[in-house]
Amino acid sequence: MAEYTLYIDESETFNNTGNKYFVMSGVIIRDSDYVEIENKLNQIKKKIWNNAQGCEKNILHEKDVNFANFRLNSKRLSDVPACYHIFWDKRKVLLLYNELSKLFKDAPLYTIGVCQDKSVLFARYGENNLNNQLTIAIQLLIEHYCQFLIMNRTTGAICYEAMQPEQNAKIQQRIYELKALGTMYYSSGTIQNYLRDIYFVPKSENMAGLQLADFVPNTLGRYAAMMKPKNREFSRSVRDKLYDGNGDKRFGFKILA
Repeated sequence: MAEYTLYIDESETFNNTGNKYFVMSGVIIRDSDYVEIENKLNQIKKKIWNNAQGCEKNILHEKDVNFANFRLNSKRLSDVPACYHIFWDKRKVLLLYNELSKLFKDAPLYTIGVCQDKSVLFARYGENNLNNQLTIAIQLLIEHYCQFLIMNRTTGAICYEAMQPEQNAKIQQRIYELKALGTMYYSSGTIQNYLRDIYFVPKSENMAGLQLADFVPNTLGRYAAMMKPKNREFSRSVRDKLYDGNGDKRFGFKILA
């Protein structure tokens, strides 16, 4: 029986009018396919860093790539690790996104996400009354992930990039609550049967799944906000790989507004 892991990341996107979009999303990878995908990501790193010795140890992080590429930061490159300095060259950024686009298009993976249009939700429910954005997003994301596991008759784990201990504890506690109480649609027994453990992995461990997941939330957030994507091909590849829910696309990317 195949087993999967959902690698999660989140980000907040702002459009030109100041509206905020919080996205929690990630990539679902069959555990038996992980090494193949990791090797493909390492090949991209070799191409980006011209086969420099040890370049596979460089950790791709979209925020630092964008920082290095932003012209006003040209004199502040020391604020990010030296391996990112090459991204001051727009050709390197284009190469990175084009190669990631090919990986997402060809690799056996799925993308999944939840977006909150915070300006609309605040107006409808009241900013001071609305539940925590992480609480809302992770419940819906786990529901959709469980639907994926049920449809594939398998079980799965969750891998989250480690943050501050109190943040990790908050997320872990929320998942334990969902396992104990269930969600709107799934009983606690169902959650427990299909969802295994959650792992918090430091960025320093250079995990391929988390690096791929890092590039998904802002891409989906910009799409939800109707903003120009960082790279059209990559944005299309991410959306083309959204889980289709066995014919019901609401399970791939849900926008709450």
